[in-house]
Amino acid sequence: MMSELHYLALDIGGSAVKYGIITQSGEIVSKGSYPSPTTNIDDFWQQFEQHLLPLTRQYQVAGIAISAPGSVDCDSSIIYGHSALRYLHGPNFREHIQRHYQLHCEIENDANCAALAELWHSNIDDDFCLLVIGSGVGGATVINGKVHHGKHLHGAEFGYMFIGVDDDGKPVNLSGCGATRSLVQHTAKLLGIPEEQLNGKKVFELAEAGDERIQAIIDKWYQMLAYGLYNVQYCIDPDRIIIGGAISSRLDLLDKIEEKLAQIFVENPYSSVRPQLSVCKAGNDANLIGALFHYLQRQQLDT
Repeated sequence: MMSELHYLALDIGGSAVKYGIITQSGEIVSKGSYPSPTTNIDDFWQQFEQHLLPLTRQYQVAGIAISAPGSVDCDSSIIYGHSALRYLHGPNFREHIQRHYQLHCEIENDANCAALAELWHSNIDDDFCLLVIGSGVGGATVINGKVHHGKHLHGAEFGYMFIGVDDDGKPVNLSGCGATRSLVQHTAKLLGIPEEQLNGKKVFELAEAGDERIQAIIDKWYQMLAYGLYNVQYCIDPDRIIIGGAISSRLDLLDKIEEKLAQIFVENPYSSVRPQLSVCKAGNDANLIGALFHYLQRQQLDT
């Protein structure tokens, strides 16, 4: 009996490169991470060869699947747009991997990979939007089982939506007021401490310890997030909206958002379609799993 093929999946993030050896059926047999190179693309490939090239030989991988930030052109394998790792934008990943390592490669946007993981492992047959809440707000839209990329590869960039204005009257987008980072920024400013001393989890712990000022920051954050979800529902009109990111592990997340949505619908009685919300089921490995699903689809292999 022929053994199942293995693939190397990468999730390139601003702080870490996560990787996994995954079977064609989606089982992760080995995984790990290392700090994301911050200098240039040559450093990226040097770290790749140090950490990952031995794995490709050990497991005799059949190909490499990549999840990356930015506006990814799946046909050319070039990343456009902007991200924390500027050197990612411009180089041709597929061409480099095929020339230097003799392996097939496919690449897709990280939020789209998270959506594909839900599609693969959660047996979803509805149209849905996914919002990934982290340092910004990423997004994906799946219609008829396919990711909608948009004419300019900016489909589902929900973080760019303007939600309100700041104290100076300047517009604020959803990434600026609905991301976990915004909680950290406002709390750090309130406490007069560097942002580096906080994270989303710590902000919630301070609020739960009784700090009413931070409770108010979180309450407004839920309000802004609810506005964003309302807008997504009325712009795309999906069957459901799925929320991902580390914040999605909070047990009270959906209840808090639903409370704010209820207020919106009371204030706007002409609105009749309430978002059907859920959280990601694929967990922290979603981008790896979705990257492989994308690879298998592009290579027209069975999933």
